[in-house]
Amino acid sequence: MTTLLEIFSPSYLLFPALLGTVIMGLVCPLIGSYLILRRTVFLGLTLPQIAAAGVSFTFWLQQMSFFPDWGQSERAMGMLGSLLFTFSGMGLLGFLEQRHKGSTEGRLAAAYALAGALTILFIVFNPAGQMEVLNLLRGEVIALSKGELRLLATLFGIVFVAMLVFRREFLLVSFDRDLAFLLKGRQIIWDVLLYLLAGLIIAFGVIMAGPLLIFGFLVLPALAARPLVTRMSSFLWLSSLLGLLMAVFGFYSSVRLDLPLGPTDVAVGCLAIFLAYGLSRIAPKTSAALVILGMGGVTLTGCVATKAASPVPSAKGISAEPIWLAKVKNSTEMGLLLPATNPLRSLAEMSGKVSSDSRQSVMDLLREELRKVMEQKGYSTRLPEETDARFPPFPVDTAGAVRLGREGKLSGVVLASEIRRWEATSKQFVRVLADFKLLRLEDGAVLWERRVQNAVPTPSATDVRQAYMDAVKTVVGELFS
Repeated sequence: MTTLLEIFSPSYLLFPALLGTVIMGLVCPLIGSYLILRRTVFLGLTLPQIAAAGVSFTFWLQQMSFFPDWGQSERAMGMLGSLLFTFSGMGLLGFLEQRHKGSTEGRLAAAYALAGALTILFIVFNPAGQMEVLNLLRGEVIALSKGELRLLATLFGIVFVAMLVFRREFLLVSFDRDLAFLLKGRQIIWDVLLYLLAGLIIAFGVIMAGPLLIFGFLVLPALAARPLVTRMSSFLWLSSLLGLLMAVFGFYSSVRLDLPLGPTDVAVGCLAIFLAYGLSRIAPKTSAALVILGMGGVTLTGCVATKAASPVPSAKGISAEPIWLAKVKNSTEMGLLLPATNPLRSLAEMSGKVSSDSRQSVMDLLREELRKVMEQKGYSTRLPEETDARFPPFPVDTAGAVRLGREGKLSGVVLASEIRRWEATSKQFVRVLADFKLLRLEDGAVLWERRVQNAVPTPSATDVRQAYMDAVKTVVGELFS
């Protein structure tokens, strides 16, 4: 199956994340277009940051025992704080706007700075849950559950329908407020409705995708569409279409290059803006078509079929001699130690009475699982430490592995493994980037090699320790499948 077609398959592991990103990319630019028309584009930056402050504040209150432990409903608790702070912030900003207290830009700048500071302070006040709060604020779109996806689709669908039904009223009060007043009088109801819809998608979007991605979807597609059209209706639909392309191309690039989804989508949106302004001197319809075709064409390059990964060669096809199963090399600059299950042990490690080196690591788990599966499949394995206990992990680099093997007076075939990335973005997924290579030490011939680069599902894990263990079994099973 081709790479691009694979991510659009409902059976694809990250398909719910793709669907959620596409929904946000389609709806958010409609709101952002009106913010640009009203010259309040900084509101799209300020409100997501206020929502993020609400998330961190809610978890701080829970840590202070003001709220009960919600267990698996962390996102629900975060949504509560996000909604509360978003609408409170909008109400306060609207009140100051009516009282003409200072300039609009000044109020938004001060609110953004205050919200950013409060977000950091509430996280600092909650040291026991810093990682959980930071993960939520980053917006782990790949961890969207089916229930959360249904909620997202329902809320954003309501907003999308409302934007279509009341588009004329929103356009009139946003594009020319004086004309709207002359024709229909003061239409404050449409201002209130528009900001309520904006607050709704921002409050829920921040907890599901993070403030950076929501701001990017709100503003960047609309900024890219602005120099390409001359009519207001064209501005709206082109903004939404570019948001959709930004979501798809950003998701594809994130999966293909193993990059964080939010920053990748934002970078794609900025690229679309540069491309749009570069083509702005051409006829609007032609330039708009070129931008759409350019973004779509780059995405369609993923339709080139990729070579299927091959499994490890059979035991009979390698050698009659045992395979040296080297220690797994850790190149992540992280310890990758499994969390201790005994709190007394953790205290002993903190006091220096017990060394953390005695704790099992991901590298140990991976090597043990490799040896177990290989022996089950008929391979004969040995450990380099059996000849010399000082043997370090073998690098995947062929020259380095051969040199290390010859220095240790080994001969035959060695399986070198190297972890380049291993992090639990949630209890449901572990992002993995690991290289494996089977090579002959005498002449440096590579008999087999494989890179595992994926968000490995761990749906049954109850904690990080279990997620790591489940991910190890999945990775090794994929190598020998």
